[in-house]
Formats: sequence, C-alpha cells, structure tokens
Amino acid sequence: PGVDRILMVLLDLDSIRDIYAFPKDGKGKDLMMDSPAEVSEKQLKELNIKVKKD
Repeated sequence: PGVDRILMVLLDLDSIRDIYAFPKDGKGKDLMMDSPAEVSEKQLKELNIKVKKD
C-alpha cells in the first residue's frame, strides 16, 4: 500500500479524505461531496437538531 494507506492505519482513520486536502471550488464548495448542502427537515428531526431563525 501507499503512504496514504499506511497513514490511515496508523492514525485509525476511516477515509482517505482525512489524509488529503481535497480542493474546493471558488465558492468553497466541495464538488466530490456536494457540500455544504441544504438539509431537509427530516434529517434535522432524525438528529434532534433545531434551527433558530432570527
């Protein structure tokens, strides 16, 4: 395996993304993960998260 895989094992990481700095576009959006993205009400409810609006 490559150095990146060895680091994953040594650091007990689940994703190669934790090793590399993946690029973002000019707006700060991660094109591989499509993040940041809108969150649905269902997702918020599942995690018991409430959004306060000013």
